[in-house]
Amino acid sequence: MTDLDDLKIAWKEFNRQLERQDSLTLRQIKEDKLGQFRSGLKPLVFGQIFQLIAGAVITIVSADFWVGHLNQLHLLLSGLLLQAYGILFIAFAVRDLMLIRRLDYSAPIVVIQKQLAELRAWHIRAAIWYGVAGSVVWLPVLIIILHLLGADIWIQKPRAVWWLLTSAFVCLAFNYGLVLLARSPGKYGRALAGSW
Repeated sequence: MTDLDDLKIAWKEFNRQLERQDSLTLRQIKEDKLGQFRSGLKPLVFGQIFQLIAGAVITIVSADFWVGHLNQLHLLLSGLLLQAYGILFIAFAVRDLMLIRRLDYSAPIVVIQKQLAELRAWHIRAAIWYGVAGSVVWLPVLIIILHLLGADIWIQKPRAVWWLLTSAFVCLAFNYGLVLLARSPGKYGRALAGSW
């Protein structure tokens, strides 16, 4: 064996070691980035778990309330609407957690980006639903709280109820206007949509 053959063998071994080192370095970088990514999603996961618990509490408490007031239509409807809002909390939190759990950290970056884009799109749709529901859910909450404090506003101040209903519909119309503005291709629509 000549010095040239020894040099070729040494060079091939050096290349294999260099490729292994590059592979290990790339894997370490990817694992570090994915670890940062996972830790970045932890607040969202904790928030969704809190939302799930809050939704369960709202659902149980409101169900107990409306079952106890089957003979009073306005209290029954208030309890049912609040229960529907609690179920909305639960359903949206479960959907978020499912989308987060489905993230495949070993997949190529493009696949992870698509999964994140789906999660973001879902959050935008959920924000719209929360806005719509939040526009009117305060009314049954107010009716229930006042009833629990001993004041049945529906019976004692019916004119105030009509004012509150009008306010709820104005809030709903305002939110609908914001949704339309965000979806419009104009300057303000792009700015509003970009902030979501």
